Amino acid sequence: MKKLILALAMLASLPAHAQQQTQRASDIYKQGMIAMDQGNVTAADLAFREVLRLQPGHADARFQLSELKRNQGSIAARAREKKLAEYEIAQIDFDKTELSEALAALSMLVEKKSEGKFAPNFMIQDPSNLLAESKVSLTVKNLPAKAAFNMILQQAGAVAKYEEHAIIVKPVARSK
Repeated sequence: MKKLILALAMLASLPAHAQQQTQRASDIYKQGMIAMDQGNVTAADLAFREVLRLQPGHADARFQLSELKRNQGSIAARAREKKLAEYEIAQIDFDKTELSEALAALSMLVEKKSEGKFAPNFMIQDPSNLLAESKVSLTVKNLPAKAAFNMILQQAGAVAKYEEHAIIVKPVARSK
């Protein structure tokens, strides 16, 4: 009789346990989506794998994990772009400064503001040397680093491509 009561009690608690598992998986899935949106590939991967451990048939987690594997470079690149926008630079004062020097200075300002946690890693790709003569004049205060970077690019006639480990600066493509 005791075994029957124990078995019935276990069966009665099963739906509650399954519901808790489902809710936990749902919460972790949401965390994975947030991590993916922020470009945190590692955290997103861990979250989606945990969802699949809790619910092996979770189709959305399986899909997001495959998307993460397929697009991890572009997801990490978005994270680098968002990170650059996070840091506000107190003051920039460039007067006819060469592009490479302006980018080096901006990089140092961002690294200092982030307390060494983030480095933009600007890299100029300019085989035709079009940007070598570019000069930048910029005097601003309390501006997000990304906005300052965009102003520098505009003055230099350059564009940026965000990649996983660096921000590539190239001359604007000219029409022939």
